[in-house]
Amino acid sequence: MEWISLASTALGALIGLTASFALDRQRWRRESDQRGRDDRRAVYTSFLTATAEASEILFNVASGHDTDAAASARAQTVIRDSRVLSRRLELSLVADDAVLREANHLVDRLRAYRQVVGQGLSHDAEAVDQARTEFNEQRDRLIEVMRKTL
Repeated sequence: MEWISLASTALGALIGLTASFALDRQRWRRESDQRGRDDRRAVYTSFLTATAEASEILFNVASGHDTDAAASARAQTVIRDSRVLSRRLELSLVADDAVLREANHLVDRLRAYRQVVGQGLSHDAEAVDQARTEFNEQRDRLIEVMRKTL
């Protein structure tokens, strides 16, 4: 009879250890997933901020708010100066394929916007308005895809 008591104790300890391990593993996975979402959110925000800054510079140049001699040069180097491309590289480390595809389209729309503004057209020109609208619509599509991954 003594061995039944010993076996019961050992079985109870084994069940307790297994349950504890399972709960710790579940907590670790939940915390790991949350850290991943937080990391993605930070990189997404950084990329969107860089593209917003670039768009704002282009808008100011096209609107005539930036009228100094360097305004045209700023329009041409806006993607580099706003660090859009380096932020896109960061994005490629944490984002899935759908987000990257939409982010690449957004950079393409930003380049088209830059090209039109770099031609010296004002903000009320149809080509500038169309390029800005296409950029904004693509940004909105990207944000929707990003939201689905958070």
